[in-house]
Amino acid sequence: MSRAILALMAALALVPTAAQAQSAGSNRVCLPPVEPYVPSSDDEFRAYADMVSDDFNRYFREITDYFICMDETRQAVFERARDVSKAHQAFWQRSDELGVTERAATNRPDAVSHP
Repeated sequence: MSRAILALMAALALVPTAAQAQSAGSNRVCLPPVEPYVPSSDDEFRAYADMVSDDFNRYFREITDYFICMDETRQAVFERARDVSKAHQAFWQRSDELGVTERAATNRPDAVSHP
């Protein structure tokens, strides 16, 4: 195998997996795994088929972690959006109670302008 391919495979081994690159909580960063490298030359393919096979196995392990991360992140963001929606409703209720709705309504989505 050429030195370039060996260097690439060594570098990829040092790249954190999707699971390792993720932080806890709703601010997770979901990184897709690096796709396996498949040599184009038959000689390199024959010589390194076992390494390439291992790389495919790594990829499929990591893609599962990636999908789990994406699902968990989607759920956390959905819950946060629901909380912000409740805060938005409370904002308009409080503005009504304090008599500042008209002043605040310049950007209100359902505000109707009067000629």
